[in-house]
Amino acid sequence: MFTFQKDNSQYIYHYTKSKTAIDHILNDRTLKLSSFSKTNDPKETKSWFFIPGTNEGRNLDKYNSDLFSKLLNPYFKEATQLLCFSKDGNLTGNHMEDNPQRGFCKPRMWAQYGDNHAGVCLIFDFKRFSELFYKQFSEMTYHCDNVDYQDRLLPDIQMDQAFIINVDHLERRGEKDYVYDHLLKHKKRLYFEKAKDWKNESEYRFVVFECKKELYFAFKNSLSGILFGENCSDSHISKIVALTKNQGMQYQQLKWRNCTPWFDFGRTKWL
Repeated sequence: MFTFQKDNSQYIYHYTKSKTAIDHILNDRTLKLSSFSKTNDPKETKSWFFIPGTNEGRNLDKYNSDLFSKLLNPYFKEATQLLCFSKDGNLTGNHMEDNPQRGFCKPRMWAQYGDNHAGVCLIFDFKRFSELFYKQFSEMTYHCDNVDYQDRLLPDIQMDQAFIINVDHLERRGEKDYVYDHLLKHKKRLYFEKAKDWKNESEYRFVVFECKKELYFAFKNSLSGILFGENCSDSHISKIVALTKNQGMQYQQLKWRNCTPWFDFGRTKWL
């Protein structure tokens, strides 16, 4: 069983297909960052609509909202890459009570990202992972944080500052510097907020800005354990254990007993 403290910030969890883990993640010891424009949330994949605004009485007739949006969306989305994880909920220290709160016990995540329970959940030590990420990307602009969940109604977003281009600032700073300033000022609203329908993902993100090239993160010794989905094949389990068995890893397989998550303690042959 994966040991843990009552502090729910010890681990972060990444669901993936077992074949992806074997062929790439565990074989190369890296995680590939994904383009922000290729997430599965329409708030993030669909084009954002920006409107011009002024606090200094400037004439806005020369600023076209459709053109603004067409020019800025690639910068805000295609030049942004991220890694996504789940986190634990509030833990008490009682395994029987805490399992539904664990980041690796999310049935929707197993179905959606864990190959319909045939994949794996990679368990990373949060502190070591964060330190390594900083060392690798400290010269780039990045931010890491929990995702907030909030439903926005149409009247609420009409004058949302995150989607208003301040032309006063734009004309003083120039286009390139302005969009960078806007990104940093509104990063939490733009990159770390999703609708409440996603709330059970308990997502934590590492987001790198201003980079279109492929990025890979070398996670080194931050991988602490691997949880196999209930439908993960014996052949995939054997390959994964062979790739990682000398790295101080904990292994376990998740089982669902009458819709309740628990562990298969009979598979000690992996250890």
